[in-house]
Amino acid sequence: MTLSDIANIVEIVGILAILYGLFFGAIQLRQHRAQRRDLAILECTRVFENEEFTEAYRLVQELPSGVTGKQLDEHDAQYKSATMRIVMKFEAIGMLVHRGVIPLDAADDLIGGAVTAVWSKLHAFVGETRENSSNPYFMEWFQWLVDRLKQRQAMDRKPAFLAHADWSEPKT
Repeated sequence: MTLSDIANIVEIVGILAILYGLFFGAIQLRQHRAQRRDLAILECTRVFENEEFTEAYRLVQELPSGVTGKQLDEHDAQYKSATMRIVMKFEAIGMLVHRGVIPLDAADDLIGGAVTAVWSKLHAFVGETRENSSNPYFMEWFQWLVDRLKQRQAMDRKPAFLAHADWSEPKT
């Protein structure tokens, strides 16, 4: 075996090592993205597990559909506070879905019904606030999320209890 043959073998081994490194790096990147997505979904879940959010949601559900700012002002201050707490959470989630941090299907599974229900209560208030403050950006991501969820829900989806009725626990 000549020095040239050894150099060729070393070069081939080097190329294979680089290819292996790229392959391994791609796998690691994919795992990192999945882990990041799962952590974002978990954090999103935690947002809705506290007593403050639950109470705020309950108060907003007591409001009439299409409540206006004037009607909201007729309620106790806690209703306005609850309204702002809820819409700010949904605003943040809308932005996170748009940026790809939280997948839309996960947001829909987790809070889709709640988001659309709250929007039906507060859409008039949001529109009125935008107009009165000359701020078209007020709760823009909340509305964007509602629009995406409505599109997804209109795709003739079945509720989870029907769509996954034959589910069984994955084998580990």
